[in-house]
Amino acid sequence: MKRYVAMFLTMLGAFLVSTPVFAQETAAGGGGGAGTAKWAIIAAGFGMAIASAVCGYAQSKATASACEGLARNPGARPGIQFALILALVLIESMALYTFAIIASLIFGISKVKIG
Repeated sequence: MKRYVAMFLTMLGAFLVSTPVFAQETAAGGGGGAGTAKWAIIAAGFGMAIASAVCGYAQSKATASACEGLARNPGARPGIQFALILALVLIESMALYTFAIIASLIFGISKVKIG
């Protein structure tokens, strides 16, 4: 329980510290521009990397759990196989949704007139 309280307080502190960032005014040139597009593309790359890493970890855990379940009860193969395939499809869809969102952000930004 102490771990959850410490995690909650850490997240709350991070949110409270980061809120002044949203109070900043835009630059004198009107905001946006080439700098925003560049950083959006870099952030999109990091977002896809994080999503791919999380998907890979989740798929490995699901596969390991299915193998353990089959080793303990080989008679339950059809149910375990169905649950494993369904879980892998849902996990992979998270990466595909992330890719679709990132692609729409990048191509949406590239249509904006820069400069």
